[in-house]
Amino acid sequence: MLPPPNRQLRQQVIAMYKELLHCGRDYPRGYDYFRQRLRKAFRENASLRDEGEIKGALKRAHYVKKELEAL
Repeated sequence: MLPPPNRQLRQQVIAMYKELLHCGRDYPRGYDYFRQRLRKAFRENASLRDEGEIKGALKRAHYVKKELEAL
């Protein structure tokens, strides 16, 4: 069994998920489409345990958030 991730990183990931959900309300293809894709992306990365990999995923999420805000 894998050890649990750092508590602070977990909170950052949850906060980013909520921020992205909020940004997705104005997504051109619709909120439901965006939400399904977001869930899938986060589910695929749920097994990450290395702090470096988690931080890298958070950086990608920040980039996506900035791109969504530019839409």
